[in-house]
Amino acid sequence: MIDIRGKKVLVAQPAPVNNSPYTELQTKYNLTFDFQPFFKVEPVTSRNFRAQHVNILDYSAIIFTSKSVIDSFFHICEEFRITVPETMKYFCQNQQIALYL
Repeated sequence: MIDIRGKKVLVAQPAPVNNSPYTELQTKYNLTFDFQPFFKVEPVTSRNFRAQHVNILDYSAIIFTSKSVIDSFFHICEEFRITVPETMKYFCQNQQIALYL
């Protein structure tokens, strides 16, 4: 077993706002957590989306990897007045995203 007492731990996500499991670990094992998000997901602008020449209706399925991607997809469809057909298939990376959909 590895001794982690008194160590610094880098967590690749934003710092939690409320009580989190990190608080318990911090007190129990005398750890120091540094929260640094490694990436940021931002929706593309409608101008950039149009410049990519993507026609959503050419595709029969879409894979969603996060909740923000779902929101961005339907926002772009709404902005371009695209009616997504009922035959469109949605695939999700995990069950939590599928339940959000």
